[in-house]
Amino acid sequence: TGRLWQSLILGRLNPVFEHLPVENMVFSNQQQYYDAIAASTAAGQSGPFIDFMLTEIRDTLEKHKTMEKVPNKVPDKVPNKSETHILELLLKSPHITAAEIASEIGITDRAVRKIISALKGKGLVERVGSNKSGYWKVNLK
Repeated sequence: TGRLWQSLILGRLNPVFEHLPVENMVFSNQQQYYDAIAASTAAGQSGPFIDFMLTEIRDTLEKHKTMEKVPNKVPDKVPNKSETHILELLLKSPHITAAEIASEIGITDRAVRKIISALKGKGLVERVGSNKSGYWKVNLK
């Protein structure tokens, strides 16, 4: 499910990613993939896994010369670590509040609201219903 979610987000970012062979990348680097998952689990955050996957994506694109030059910076449309964590929480609990998210990931309510606003701006989330009784809808397409 995670690799499908990743493929959907990348495909939305840029059409070049729609046919990225994520399963092949994982299969050919299976031990490093599991090591990155283990490192992220041990660290309690997704950074090591994200770094691994971004490196594999860059290397694959360079190998297949799909792009002339792959940027070293992650574009603004790709969710950062906090955004990714918030997206995961919103998918798991659509009725979750900003205060609950803040408590869960250890940042302020204000920071959560700012990140959610950025996610709304990217079209990745939307609020359905009122602030009090509504819920969050995550848009993966």
